[in-house]
Formats: sequence, C-alpha cells, structure tokens
Amino acid sequence: MMTRADRLLFRGMLSYSTLLLLLLVALIFFAQIIAKAAGPGHGPWSMQQLVIYVALQMPQVAYDVIPLALLLGALAWLTTLTSHSELIALRMSGWSVTRLEQPLLVVGVLGAFLVFALGEWVVPITAPAAEAIWANASEPGVGFHDLGPSGLWLRDGRQVVRIAAVGDDGRRLRGVSIATMKPDMVGIEIMTTAQEAHFANGQWTLEGVQSHRLGAERIITSSAAQSPWQVALKPATLQSFSHRTQTMTLPALWQAYRALQGSALSMNRFALAFWQRLSYPFVGLVMILLAVPFAVRSHRGGGLAGRILLGLTVGLAFHFLNLMSGYISVSGGLPPAVATLAPLGAFALLAWWLHTRAT
Repeated sequence: MMTRADRLLFRGMLSYSTLLLLLLVALIFFAQIIAKAAGPGHGPWSMQQLVIYVALQMPQVAYDVIPLALLLGALAWLTTLTSHSELIALRMSGWSVTRLEQPLLVVGVLGAFLVFALGEWVVPITAPAAEAIWANASEPGVGFHDLGPSGLWLRDGRQVVRIAAVGDDGRRLRGVSIATMKPDMVGIEIMTTAQEAHFANGQWTLEGVQSHRLGAERIITSSAAQSPWQVALKPATLQSFSHRTQTMTLPALWQAYRALQGSALSMNRFALAFWQRLSYPFVGLVMILLAVPFAVRSHRGGGLAGRILLGLTVGLAFHFLNLMSGYISVSGGLPPAVATLAPLGAFALLAWWLHTRAT
C-alpha cells in the first residue's frame, strides 16, 4: 500500500515525465515542420499535408524519447525535492535509495507499457501512412522503400540478384540486376538489368530490360519492354523489406528472420530489430535507476539546469552506444542479442555502481 510520501513521489514523477515528454515531442514536431517547409519539397505540398505527415511521425518520436523523458523527469523531480529539503528529510527518516526508487519505478513501468504499445500497435500503422504521404501515394504500401547503397542481395540457383528498392508489400521491385552464372558457377554467362519488376498471377515480369550475354569473343546485347522472370522468390518473403523494421511488429520481425534464415543474406537486421523491440521498454527503468543515486549523492551541486544537461548527456551516450553496437551487429561482428543487451547491461552496471556509492 502506498504511503503519502509514495503518492507524492509518484505524482511528481508522473507529472514531470509527462511534461518533459510533451515538450520533447513538441520541439521535434515544430523542428520537423520548419525543416520540411524550408527544405527541398517532395511534390506539391500544402501546409495541411505537411502537418499531417509530421504528425504521423510523432508516435515514433514518442517511442524513441520516452526513456529520455523518464530520465529527465526523475532528475528534475528529485532536484525540486532536494531544493525544498523533502528528499533530505526522507533520507534522514530512514528511506534508502532503493525505497526512494519504488514509486518512481511504478511510473517507469507505465512508461514501459506505453513504449511497447506504441511500438506494436501505433507506429506500425502511422509510419507506413507517413511514408505513403512522402511518396505521394494514395494509400500505405504502394511506395518504394530504398534498400540503401548496397541493396538487397540474394541467390536462386545460378542467379545472383541485386534489388535496389522494394514496394507494394513485396510485389514490386525497382533497380533489379541479375547475374546468371555459368553452369560451373565460375564466371558470368548473362548480365540482365531491369528498371522494375512486378508480381502478378504467380509470375514475375521484368520491365525495361537490358540483357548482355558474355560470349567467348563478343558481347551480345538485347533489350525488351517486358520479359518473364523465372525465379523462386515470393512477395511474402520480400514484404518485410518494403517498410523499415521500425514499422514491423514483433511477430512480423520474427517471421521475417525465420523465413530468410539460411539464405545468402545476413538476417542480423531483423534479429537486431527483434531484440531491440523486446529490450527497449526496459531502457526507461534503467534510466530511473541511474538518476536516483546520482540525485541522492549530489544534494547541493548542479541545480536543475545542470541535472537536465547531465540527463541529456547520459541519454545521448546510450543512444550512440546502442547505434554503434547495432552497426557492428548488422555487419556480422556481434550477435544481435549481445549487441542489443550490451549497452543496456553496461548502463545497468553503472546504475549498480552508483547505488553502492550512494548507500
């Protein structure tokens, strides 16, 4: 049962964290509006379209900044309590650091549920809708998702395929390059490029085709407006590439990882996203565990501005460490589970060390 002091800590933590979350989202919202309005456009934008597009991105922004809002909220609230001597009074009455954390962690658990709900049920709807507006499409799913400079590589028999972009839930491809290897798999027999490919009636068709057959003495070049493409590649397999991993649910991420496991590709991208989605709701709890012992140990130093600066520094440090380990994992240097849990574990160890010093 919560005491009066517990309720005070809980309400203050909830109020400060909510206020800071709204401030962070509002700042990013207006920054995005200014950036999109002042920067190069993408089609005939109206102010209404611009506001809708940016608003649809805000659930993803909230998902990203909730742990930072919890960290800043804890630091700001405990600094306010310290300035009025309430925190010192609680400590002198026998409250340990662990006891102080309990009502704050209840808010952290609520934040964790909100992060999970946004990631699983809200962002997978709003993010594709924002992408569709950006692509000037009439409905989510018809735009193309660029797969980066290296594209998507896969192999089917003697065919080695590179795909630059995937759209329409895996039923349309853009920038297709096909290298047909010789029977002994040493050297290229035919090099084919196509502007696009589409899947209909159980068959792939290439569009804007250029084909180069490499002979012993010459190269035979041919072109065609359309050409059938015999390949064992299903749109369901490519569907996961038509949107960013942030727009996929946990079951979709797991299914994409299992469906493409054992192919010529490294599926760390989906495994990493899966583990990040599982672990990210707990980041806010670790941030609270970091904030409390620091605030308890620093009764007179820093003030509110200093604590906010500290919180931003810690939040950015975690963000960059998480990004760095993710890049290493995608390149094959770390298992996805290790790359995801290592930054969280490092900051949890830092929180434990601060607890030992504050006790």
